[in-house]
Amino acid sequence: MAREGKTSSLPVPDLVVSADPPLVSVPPPEPQAVPGIAMASALNLLARIISGGAALGLAILTTNVLDTDGRGIYAILGTWAGILATIITGGTVVMAADLINRRQPQPVLHAAISAIGLATAMLLLPASALVSLATDWAPAAAFVCTAAVTALLSYSNFEMHLAQARGDVMRVSLTDIAMALFPLLVSLAAAVALDATVTTLMVAWTLGALITASVQFVSALPGALPTARRAWSVAASTMRRSVGVAFANGVGLLCSRIDMLVVAVVLSTAEAGVYSIPVALAANLMLVSRALLTASYHSIMTAPESEVAGRLSAAMRHSVILVLVAGGLSVPVVAAAAGFVFGDAYSDVWEPYSLLVPAIAFLCVAEFLRHFLLTRLERQREYVTVATGMLLLNGVLAVAGSAAFGLMGAAASTTIAYATGTLVLIALCASELSVSMRALVMPRRSDAATYWHVMRSLPGRLRRRRPR
Repeated sequence: MAREGKTSSLPVPDLVVSADPPLVSVPPPEPQAVPGIAMASALNLLARIISGGAALGLAILTTNVLDTDGRGIYAILGTWAGILATIITGGTVVMAADLINRRQPQPVLHAAISAIGLATAMLLLPASALVSLATDWAPAAAFVCTAAVTALLSYSNFEMHLAQARGDVMRVSLTDIAMALFPLLVSLAAAVALDATVTTLMVAWTLGALITASVQFVSALPGALPTARRAWSVAASTMRRSVGVAFANGVGLLCSRIDMLVVAVVLSTAEAGVYSIPVALAANLMLVSRALLTASYHSIMTAPESEVAGRLSAAMRHSVILVLVAGGLSVPVVAAAAGFVFGDAYSDVWEPYSLLVPAIAFLCVAEFLRHFLLTRLERQREYVTVATGMLLLNGVLAVAGSAAFGLMGAAASTTIAYATGTLVLIALCASELSVSMRALVMPRRSDAATYWHVMRSLPGRLRRRRPR
């Protein structure tokens, strides 16, 4: 197994399932672990539903108080904030590995996270001011707020991933809610009390993100303060070792948003504003998958070699089932309600949304395998290669598809790119685990018994948890 700072020597053309060692079936996870993971998943799913509802509320607010051009600018600024934050938080997997493998104590990692957040702000705030001088595409204050949001999101995500590595599902859940709910509440207050513009809403997002980051900072400060002297060296080491992951994360998120950026260039900013809604709705389908990932993360990353394939396979199979069921049920709801909720300009967003549902099913598998490769195996090069290929494929297809078929072509490009990249990742990880691709991810009829077992045991577990 490769260790930190090293990558496998496996060449890119060899990203296929080898016939040696022989393919075997994936052993099932231990039965007693299923209800516990299900309960933790349900807890985190509830939190993610709340946070997803808050994110949806922010989308509804912005579509109703901004015109389609304004919504397009807001969505593009938010996209770039997300991409930059994702690049910066590439170090989360390195920190998780350091904590799980006991290379660094938790207080030192908290101090390093504060150093990374401060360095991010010191770098991006002046850079955003310079960018605003070079373009009049958006107000200068909106660019500066985008930089501030990026720094705050980066800090909060580092802290949330550190909690996930500890198996602290409750802290992860509360952070996830706060990161979505506070920006919505502050934005709603700003829209009511002030003139709703892109700048006003970006300032509100910044203030909302600051609330969450402040609470996290105060909570971590007592333990982190005595280790402040080591913070900068650990932060620098973390970022140095995560360069490949950071690049791959940025490429991966850019791949998931390149279709919207292409729509803005090939069609118009207004069309990008419309397309941003099915993209946002499809992204919410990841909530069920990420809830399962959060609940099973510690179990997968610390599992004995003989059990890791079974745990990873079970989590991914159920993730695919839940995403496809939720997506299929939501398509007619979006078709019936989109025009009423978002406005007449958004009444047909269900069409590209329906194409993005299978794309998200592929993406949820890719996200599990990404964490497995980067944290469990500590292998970066393979993921960087696959993510870059997905970006290039999605970009080329999005240009051709949106020019020929509009928003439907852009959505189709994403589905094809996700499917291609995910299949390569499945082949790579199946080979590493000596299992077949089918056994690793294909849902089984027996999976239905898991849901029956969980539902049947749920009332008794709830009674035992009830205070006497």
